[in-house]
Amino acid sequence: MSNERKLYEGCRVKGFELRIMREEALKLKLDICGEYPAMIYPYNDNFVKETGERFSGDCIKYRINGKEYTNIYGLTLSAKKEGGTKTELWIRRSLEQGSDLPEIIDEVTITAQLLRDKYENRYYGTFRITIKRLVLTADETDVNSSGAVIGPLRYYVEGVVSVDVFSSTGETIA
Repeated sequence: MSNERKLYEGCRVKGFELRIMREEALKLKLDICGEYPAMIYPYNDNFVKETGERFSGDCIKYRINGKEYTNIYGLTLSAKKEGGTKTELWIRRSLEQGSDLPEIIDEVTITAQLLRDKYENRYYGTFRITIKRLVLTADETDVNSSGAVIGPLRYYVEGVVSVDVFSSTGETIA
């Protein structure tokens, strides 16, 4: 393990991407920029790294306008701050007979939780992302696919995005 770390002074997050997919760990990518180049400084502390269960796309529930959808394979929430903030939600869903996702969505709720026998207080639990007022901007589904059709829909977020985090006992952390 390296005893040096990089410090980005005066940095800020210019954008982010949160990706949730079935059979994968949740991924968060941050686009960080700053006024000054990174500086290397010595670092002597050692942290215990834990392995094992993480938030994954298999323990996620998706509710759109109050209805739970089981055909959603995953999603990507991205926000970019260049000349204003642009937030998009890409929903990958398997095509089903009958109703598909609506073109205008009032509210999407994504709830992720760890399913484990024991938890340390305020260490594991549940988080919920609520996204309001979305408008479909593109349907990029390839219906001529030879296998299972997982079609991406791109929505523009007109409303707000909020996140709630809960401990394993159900109390609100943030």
